Amino acid sequence: MQEIKRVGGYLEIDKDGFIIKQASTERIPEKWKPVIEETVAAYKQHFGDDLVSVYVRGSVVKGEAIDGISDLDTIAIVSTFKNISTAWGDKFSDESTNKYPFIEKVEILAGTKEQAIDPKRAVRIMLKIQAVCVYGKDVSAEIPPLKPNRESCQHFTSLQSELQDTINFFENAWGTSESENEKKCAWIMKRILRTGFELVMECEQKYTRDLYPCYESFTSYYPDKKDSMYRTLEFAINPTGQKEKVLPILNEWFNWMPGEIERIFDFKKF
Repeated sequence: MQEIKRVGGYLEIDKDGFIIKQASTERIPEKWKPVIEETVAAYKQHFGDDLVSVYVRGSVVKGEAIDGISDLDTIAIVSTFKNISTAWGDKFSDESTNKYPFIEKVEILAGTKEQAIDPKRAVRIMLKIQAVCVYGKDVSAEIPPLKPNRESCQHFTSLQSELQDTINFFENAWGTSESENEKKCAWIMKRILRTGFELVMECEQKYTRDLYPCYESFTSYYPDKKDSMYRTLEFAINPTGQKEKVLPILNEWFNWMPGEIERIFDFKKF
């Protein structure tokens, strides 16, 4: 069981109010480099000449990866929609985590350059302030700089449906293994934490995806939700597959957070 530590931080903001990228190739820990090289090779194998570039984002490129918790989050840019399937990603992730046990999973994503720079898509946020190019042409220079406000939010628009789907998963479908249930638990708890931060990001004039700072910023504005968000943080770091423990906190957020999202962002999920 991982100890809950006050780790992580906020990205710096420049004099014009724009978020400064902290990620860089120099920050990548040595032991993560072989699996990154193998991931690039896998993208090359599957996309061939259509592969434009490969990015790594998250804690790995900030030099803050934690063994057994951090994922290797990757994104490929391809030149065409043809043969864009990433169905091979799950098998590749399983093989990689067996070979490199310190990795929680390898995330395989792919899209076109047009999708990557589309202001309506969250991928532009990932490439602009969270990721570094480890292969090919860096298209992030074509994305305008971002400020810590609604334009740099990724999660609030989809949280309601994600909560509903996860509640249904634990109530009905449920996983075929304890490991699958735990992964589902960790995933949704991270989404809740990061959406909670998005509710206060503009007031804070800060940007982060780190879990503890998300918890800390959120609870400074919603002190009555401190205990609930701390439980969410605990389940994000030490997930459980037991639905009797997961469902109460999911239902609590489902009954509160969509309404607060609507109030803050004037957004309603239909």
